[in-house]
Amino acid sequence: KQYLVEAGENHPLLQARNDEWRAALERLPQVTTLEDPMFTVGFFLRSELNDYKAMVAQKFPWFGTLKKRGEMATLEADAAFQNYVDERNRIYSEVKKAYFEYTFLAESLDVVNSQLDVLEYIEEIIASKYEVALASEDELLRISIERTRVNDRRDRIIDLRPAIIARLNAAIGSEVDVDRPVPQASPLPATLPEDSFIRSSIRQSNPDLKRLDYLIESKSKQIELARKKGFPDFTVGLEYMSVGTPKTNRPDRPYPATLAAANRTINTLNGTVPFNTTNGLMDLYALRTSNEPMSYPDDMDDNVALTLSINVPIWRKKVKAGVSEARLRQNATINMKRARTLELEQASQMMIFEVKDAERRYYLFERSLLPQAQRSYDSLQAQYATADFGTSFIDVLDSIQTLLSIELEQVRAKRDWYISEAELEYLAGTPWTDVMESAEEIE
Repeated sequence: KQYLVEAGENHPLLQARNDEWRAALERLPQVTTLEDPMFTVGFFLRSELNDYKAMVAQKFPWFGTLKKRGEMATLEADAAFQNYVDERNRIYSEVKKAYFEYTFLAESLDVVNSQLDVLEYIEEIIASKYEVALASEDELLRISIERTRVNDRRDRIIDLRPAIIARLNAAIGSEVDVDRPVPQASPLPATLPEDSFIRSSIRQSNPDLKRLDYLIESKSKQIELARKKGFPDFTVGLEYMSVGTPKTNRPDRPYPATLAAANRTINTLNGTVPFNTTNGLMDLYALRTSNEPMSYPDDMDDNVALTLSINVPIWRKKVKAGVSEARLRQNATINMKRARTLELEQASQMMIFEVKDAERRYYLFERSLLPQAQRSYDSLQAQYATADFGTSFIDVLDSIQTLLSIELEQVRAKRDWYISEAELEYLAGTPWTDVMESAEEIE
């Protein structure tokens, strides 16, 4: 369990899946928020009344669009989390496999060492018999050769230890050169429940199938969003237009009263008309103000307008194509789930066979072959030591080799049992203890 905790905290792939899940969660506020408002400002290059205008507009999608986007993003985040769970289960499975390989290596080394002790004991017996001419030199040489062969196997196991530790470290996510202590003996795995229950557990708990379930539901939200593209969006705007004071317009030609005043003034100057003080002053005033505007406009108020824009989705073929695309993508995901379910169930059947086969072999060696081989060796060794019943050295050597082979095969069967159940646990998608407890509750 310590290695599993360490792998959960340190493995870079698990951290990557965790970051992907958290990144998917960050999409939720992005898709449920309105688009940024638009600010527009314009300056009039030529206008008698306006200086500039400014406008702020906000776009609003059709009713329920933001909610559907949020639901879709949530489902995609849930699918990303199931990716994280699947990666975690895979890493845990690899840690267990590497751990059981290390256990197999340690137990194999113990078996080989015990066999070396047996060979050394037999060699001492042969040497003592050789001194009194009860054993041949050939027997002494053959037992020495056998001990050398077993020593070579022992050295190979020892040399393999760094590679097995490196595999365990890689599964944990630590540096490959970190030393790991020899594993302690583990209890035998529990007996499997019914095959149908294991398949049911896979369909209900496997995170890859759960991920596809979330994606299928997400595609249904995508279909609804595609339909909503057939409805208009609204854009509400507020426009402000600055209105300045217009320039005063002067007359482009003299008014008739001005011409009459000028005529009277000329006639007065040349004596044609007698001079009159009142009329003369009025005519001079008329001439003086002849170029001034007739009236002055008051200041005008600035303009403020509220605008509403609606896009018109008239191209229905595009909308229908979007709905069809989303529906086809959902169907593709459904078929992917069906294919993945079949693949997992097929793999589980093979792992069930591997577990049962390893369990059968282990108990065959434990209950039958190993006790028989041990009794055969003990009997032949005792007979050979006392020279009874004409027991030959070949019989003793053959019993030693058989005992070593059966002990190693038993250790290998135990390793295969552990590894197959670890793989089956990964396929089930939940800790094996939970699967077994659920099976017991159903029973």
